Amino acid sequence: MKRPWLIAGFRALLRLYYPRTTASHLERLPAQGPVIVLANHPNGLMDGIVLANALDRPLRFLGKSTFWNNPIGRFTMESLEVLPAHRAHESDTSKNELTFSLCRDHLAGGGWLALFPEGKSHSETTLQPLKTGAARIALSAAAAGTANLQLLPVGLIFEEKETFRSAVSAVVGHPIAVADLLDAYADDPRAAAVTLTQRIHAALAEVVLQANDGELLRGFVAVATWTAEDGGADLAARDRRALRLAAAARALAASDPDRLDALVARTRRFAAAMKEAGISDPFAAEQPAPVRLAFGLLSLLLLLPVALVGAAFAWLPYRAVGPIAVRIAGTETDIFGTAKVLLGLMVLTVTYLAWATAAAFAIGPIAGLATLVVAPLTGLAALRFDERWQRRKQALRGLWVASQSSRAAALMEARRDLCAEVEAALREG
Repeated sequence: MKRPWLIAGFRALLRLYYPRTTASHLERLPAQGPVIVLANHPNGLMDGIVLANALDRPLRFLGKSTFWNNPIGRFTMESLEVLPAHRAHESDTSKNELTFSLCRDHLAGGGWLALFPEGKSHSETTLQPLKTGAARIALSAAAAGTANLQLLPVGLIFEEKETFRSAVSAVVGHPIAVADLLDAYADDPRAAAVTLTQRIHAALAEVVLQANDGELLRGFVAVATWTAEDGGADLAARDRRALRLAAAARALAASDPDRLDALVARTRRFAAAMKEAGISDPFAAEQPAPVRLAFGLLSLLLLLPVALVGAAFAWLPYRAVGPIAVRIAGTETDIFGTAKVLLGLMVLTVTYLAWATAAAFAIGPIAGLATLVVAPLTGLAALRFDERWQRRKQALRGLWVASQSSRAAALMEARRDLCAEVEAALREG
């Protein structure tokens, strides 16, 4: 049974964990179903929440059947109306026929289905080989008479998926054709599914940020930030730019690898100069704003007492969530974000309830209720204080660099040179 309150809770958690969320090319979303959304799978349970939030559509998902092996998992999956996917090494794959039938019924009714064709969540820097399940569901639904079925690729780009209060974006790709494969599907279902899977992979490759290693992947995002006129303030535009950079890098690697190596080396030199200067935002050194910074520091000073109250309530439990989540996730870094969100929700809920209970026993029921309201609100204030302080600290460093005119000028000249080289690569890539 679907439980909307649980879905609303997960979306609230998403906004808390990833406060900067955005989506690109929403104009490509069909006005109505049936639609199969196909996405990469870098961050466990969080991927489904990000998709539902970004697309703002009532999506149904498939989840691995082992989620149903415990009461909490079963409750969560049934509350979200997730359908079980049975994998060969975990379950009887013949049960997938019932799941596929339910998928076809959902699509026949004009519903939206969301699938992760890689078949597993992972932390690799490239798309993993796709399973044919998504293609088989699509082809069998279209062959059964589901009219106007559309396949929609979506790339999920996490800034730092393990980091609390970081950013995530969804990039919607161009729809994938299915109808032209129906005759081939009637003759050879397996071959048609392979062909469609190849189309899905090609379409996802256009919207998923990929690189040969993690350093290069982070570099695309960093350079997209450094070379944007607004300094990466528009998250959606920054990630679209990062995708163009990745495509240009692949083109350069094939046509002019020496030039690509030179561009990477220049980028690393600029990053080293930034690190030596103690800043991560090259625009801070170019346009310092002392008056605005002073007002920002004053607002921090006013927020400090409330933030200290919030820290007193939950600082130790909050700090403990990260290390515990690391132990739970182990080597499966793709589920770290999910573990951290769920563990944080549980730990902070218990913490605030404990404080409220203690206040109720020590002072009275009214004090307990007041604590239950004040503790989470001051905790949010503490989070906001920390975020604002980090930004103000960065601005202070930028102001200090800018005060050293020769150093600031050299840094800005290096940024302009890098911008010119990157723009040339984008035009030719």
